[in-house]
Amino acid sequence: MTERRDENELPSISEPGFEEDRSPSSDVPRIEGYEITGPLGRGGMGTVWRAVQLSTSRNVALKVLVRGVFSSEKSRARFEREVELTARLHNPHIAQIFDSGVHQGVHYYTMELIDGAPLDQYVKEHRLTQRQILGLMQTVCEPVQHAHQRGVIHRDLKPSNILVTADGEPHVLDFGLAKAFSEADSGLTVSVDGEAAGTPAYMSPEQAAGKLDQIDTRTDVYTLGVVLYRLLTGSSPHDLSGTRYEVLRRIAEEEVRRPREITKEVDRELEALLLKALAHDPKDRYPSAGALAQDIENYVSGEPLTARPPTTGYFLRKRIWKYRGRVAIALSLLVVLIGGGVFSYVRIARERTRAQKEADRRKIVYDFLEGILTSVDPAEALGREITLREAFDQAAADVETELAGQPEVEAAVRTTIGLTYFALGKAGEAEKQHSEALKIRRSVLGKEHPDTLASMNNLGEALRMGEKFGEAEAMHRRTLGIRRRVLGDEHLDTAQSVNNLADTLFQKGGSLDKAIVTFREAFEIRRRLLGKEHPDTLESMNGVGLTLTREGKHTEAAPLLHQCYELRRRVQGEEHPDTLVSTGNLASSLLAYVCQLLL
Repeated sequence: MTERRDENELPSISEPGFEEDRSPSSDVPRIEGYEITGPLGRGGMGTVWRAVQLSTSRNVALKVLVRGVFSSEKSRARFEREVELTARLHNPHIAQIFDSGVHQGVHYYTMELIDGAPLDQYVKEHRLTQRQILGLMQTVCEPVQHAHQRGVIHRDLKPSNILVTADGEPHVLDFGLAKAFSEADSGLTVSVDGEAAGTPAYMSPEQAAGKLDQIDTRTDVYTLGVVLYRLLTGSSPHDLSGTRYEVLRRIAEEEVRRPREITKEVDRELEALLLKALAHDPKDRYPSAGALAQDIENYVSGEPLTARPPTTGYFLRKRIWKYRGRVAIALSLLVVLIGGGVFSYVRIARERTRAQKEADRRKIVYDFLEGILTSVDPAEALGREITLREAFDQAAADVETELAGQPEVEAAVRTTIGLTYFALGKAGEAEKQHSEALKIRRSVLGKEHPDTLASMNNLGEALRMGEKFGEAEAMHRRTLGIRRRVLGDEHLDTAQSVNNLADTLFQKGGSLDKAIVTFREAFEIRRRLLGKEHPDTLESMNGVGLTLTREGKHTEAAPLLHQCYELRRRVQGEEHPDTLVSTGNLASSLLAYVCQLLL
């Protein structure tokens, strides 16, 4: 996400990586009250040293104005102005001034020592994601906004002047080229060679053109935009090849390169944000660093950007996308369930599912099934079941050709047909349909998609009905394993897989110890998630009781089956099929218990 430092970026006295001061000990400044412990760096106007303030024993950065050719009245005035302007600022992300003065003709000041890496180096070393870079730059905007609110424009923001500490906190340094709002630019902002002072790679067009009277807070906004652009794309918004003059001319006259021409990792929303920060005309930029920070927050949180035209359509799209999960749920709940629980397992699509696509798919399924059901003519058949069976047989034969090119719809229809065959007790036909649906969903949706797992569960149940217990057990164990990993133990789909595995173990016979343990596990999960009176919870409770009965453990089975019967009778009614099943199970258990006692 970063690039090498180009030759147009001049060294800064706050940059740890620029030329180290290796001068002999005689060149080490002697400032009363401070002990110099080593060099930090050298810039065009001064040297920076690591020092200890003797009165407080704290480590500081001590900056000294270079003697000699650069030690003119102009350079001293700039040095003193840097101290005065920085002293106005009190923000945790700005290096604080502690002391300043003149000792034996040497101008100096001391400031907070920041142990950190330049912003671009920190991003590269820690391999920050796009979202993390945006969060870091949002924090960088805070001290810049603080300075603007106190009448100070930095004018030389760049990665080397923004140090990031080990805990990820950025600090803005080096106000050597800063300017107060009310201050005339005069000669203080012009370098020794007569050109505008600053770093060409990060200059705004007005700086590059030498229009110093136009510099204001939006100049810093532009520079922040350059920094963010380079961190996100690994490139500069302008061509930096050639001489300094050629680079300044391009920046002053040409528009920036669109970020998406460099990398598609920058989406259109983020591109709009960058282009507003880097607008050639200051009137078109963000008015302040705070406004830029707010739009970064808007982008991260999915809110509308001020960088985009505020149309109704744009605001509506942003709202729908931000709350796309809720929209998908609302649309899914509007779909009418068809035919005896055909869509009773309807699942809410994941966040990435497009709600309109899902609604269109369900409409096609609805129309297809409606055609099946309306084709049933009771006058031409011996009975309802036979006629319905014939209709679904025809649908099974037609589905591949009728729904060619629509794999997700075909899988949904095959699932419906498979569930219908299952309800009619046709295990072989159900197995075939669920197997085809599973093959399609694995190919289109992936092995871990909820719909794929539902097809695996359906196939396992069809295999169990067809008494292929070994295959059914293997399928349910695979489904359960994936659901545990993807959904977790405390999920209703996981509980369903546990219960279906227990059913298979029960019907398979042999040692029933594993079936009892598995039924109990399903019961406990469902009881926690659904409550003790939910039909699914009672289904698992009934399974435990039946397995205990088959094991001959009647003293444990009878009370459990009796409790299940009472709950079903109270909750579902005396004539509900589940209640009637419980009546028979309880009677069988009690009869077996009595026979056991008599024998």
